[in-house]
Amino acid sequence: MNHPIFRNLILLLILTGFSAYLLGAGEDEWKFEVLHRTTGLPFYGLLISESPNQAVFKCIVRKPGSPTLVFTENFEKSTILKIDRLPEPERILLAAKLDSLAKERERLANTLRSLDPKSIAGKNPIEYVKLEKAIWPASKKDNAFSYSSQYFTLVTNSRPEMAQLAAIQLEQVYSAYARTLPPRRINIKPTTILLTNSVEGYHAILKNSAINIKNPAYFDLSKNQIICGSDLDRLSTSQEEISSFHAKQLQDLLKRENDLKLLYKNKIPPDLSASLLDSRKKIKQADDGNLEMITKERKRLFKRLYHEAFHAYLSCAVFDPREGEIPLWLNEGLAQIFEAAVFEIGELRIGHADKTRLDYVKLALNQNSLPTIKDLLTSQPALFLVYHPAEKETSQRMYFASWALAFNLAFKQKVLGKQVLDDYAKALKNGGNPIDCFEKLTGKPLQDFEKEHQAYLKGLRLDGISNNGISNGK
Repeated sequence: MNHPIFRNLILLLILTGFSAYLLGAGEDEWKFEVLHRTTGLPFYGLLISESPNQAVFKCIVRKPGSPTLVFTENFEKSTILKIDRLPEPERILLAAKLDSLAKERERLANTLRSLDPKSIAGKNPIEYVKLEKAIWPASKKDNAFSYSSQYFTLVTNSRPEMAQLAAIQLEQVYSAYARTLPPRRINIKPTTILLTNSVEGYHAILKNSAINIKNPAYFDLSKNQIICGSDLDRLSTSQEEISSFHAKQLQDLLKRENDLKLLYKNKIPPDLSASLLDSRKKIKQADDGNLEMITKERKRLFKRLYHEAFHAYLSCAVFDPREGEIPLWLNEGLAQIFEAAVFEIGELRIGHADKTRLDYVKLALNQNSLPTIKDLLTSQPALFLVYHPAEKETSQRMYFASWALAFNLAFKQKVLGKQVLDDYAKALKNGGNPIDCFEKLTGKPLQDFEKEHQAYLKGLRLDGISNNGISNGK
């Protein structure tokens, strides 16, 4: 798996990780402005704008050997103690570095669309993370790659390009978890993430583990392990073969065009010229279709990884199962929010409403088929799992209803990272009545909250703002 890409990589010292806040983020050549809050740890980055009521701050988190994480936050002036500003020349330099990083990220997204090393080597530089050689745990003999971080250890028998991309994306999404739900546990054991290079490999692991589920990925709490299958290697190999075939076709078309030019003295008849043009268009359409298929599959893969990684982070870094545990519906709902995270040239954003889920929820509300909050609070774990295709519809309804309620709690009620959520988890762990505990979490009778929740969902827009209740979605 020694692809030409490794001879052309340009090492960028790009950094991330929640621990950077504790270490004084960016202990290298980057200099930052520092926003000190009245409560909580400071943020390092660049002040973008400010008004009498708020400041817009681009936060930057850097840790050696990991990708840079950049995210924009709006801070109310009442929450800001002070801002340590950089001299203007250094502000300009930092802004230029951020602009350069954004362009590199954009090129990374474009060139890795197909995960084809031939399309990368010798062209645009990409971000590099250090991969270690490893043995594939499932076979105990095949070669693999590994990447270790604060919260996870990635092990994959997929291509090195795939391993790099997975490491970069996982680093960023774990940092987003830590931002939204700061770790509470002191001794955090990293989760092992096994990313297989084929769907068959994934099913083989399930079979050997005697696990009979239809879900495309899962988190094993007892082993602190995520298993996720990917068909990207097969699709990428197929795409390379198709691209090579198309390249030969284009060469043949060019030769035919040159022959026709000689024959007709550079005046090719319109019907023959149109035929050549049509053939080229068909080849391009086929190539674009293959790339689109691979891009969609890659997005589905990372959504699965983000989803299961959130479950792992919650149990390993936030809630000690011995002391408190959030219910399955909320766990699944929050995981779906992070699953739909958007990466925009280096920035991760959450708080927008996923269109597919929002459309489903609104239709279900109109048809009076969306599970109620009481249904969620009293639901059994089996309703979320798919052991048989006939159970898929019920599982989907529960997942979407969980997403809707979790979205409300996260962005309207703003309970994430608050003591009230810890109290809720502990009360449930101690055997509290699910409805009573939820009413204490929201401060309202369930019937009243249900009415407000439905009104909130009916007015919810894709930007995360509801016409019947404003959220802080970003």
